[in-house]
Amino acid sequence: MTATRIQGLLLALAMLAVEGCNIVVPAAYIIEGPPSNEAQYTLPDRKVVVFVDDRKNLLSRTQLRTVIGDKVASDLLAQELVPEAIASRDALAVARRDESAGKPISTSEIGEKVGAEVVVYVRIMSFNLAEPGGNPLPNAMARVRVIDATNRQRLFPTDVEDPGVEVTSDMREVSLDLYNSTTGKRSVEEQLATNLGDRIGKLFYKHEKSELGKGVGIRK
Repeated sequence: MTATRIQGLLLALAMLAVEGCNIVVPAAYIIEGPPSNEAQYTLPDRKVVVFVDDRKNLLSRTQLRTVIGDKVASDLLAQELVPEAIASRDALAVARRDESAGKPISTSEIGEKVGAEVVVYVRIMSFNLAEPGGNPLPNAMARVRVIDATNRQRLFPTDVEDPGVEVTSDMREVSLDLYNSTTGKRSVEEQLATNLGDRIGKLFYKHEKSELGKGVGIRK
């Protein structure tokens, strides 16, 4: 341990010892910082589009597909992981226009038609505003793949038999009052869609396992 880290630890412990402080924080957290998850895949430095596929019509509104896709794209840009991101709504428009029950359009084609080189493909597997028992705990799950639209091949996961990396979103309990109106329900849906998009984006960059102050230390 360096002298600088030791000094930092002593200073932090001294601050926690101030009269009235009632939070106990692990020393390792102070020294090393919060625990983190590594990126599961590093995206190529190429133009990307996020395409959200909802073949089972689990989302009540098409707009929610855009909410999810835009959240992923904005996070990728904010983290400077890609040079450019094409609007998710453009990919949805292509799929609607060119796809039919008898002639589905491939993910690579969608990417090509909107001018993207890489497609982050998101397939919605579940999207629930409450648990089966009725508890107001919104939850969702999606499977994610990354496709090279130019060369028409899968980049991640590399196993072609793999249906995609599972990403889940489990929100904290929300107020039951929100379920009593259309506006309230839409608000919950958009929060869940945004949260799912946030989780998907985190596949591609290192991030903290939990936000600072959540699950850290013990309040007496």
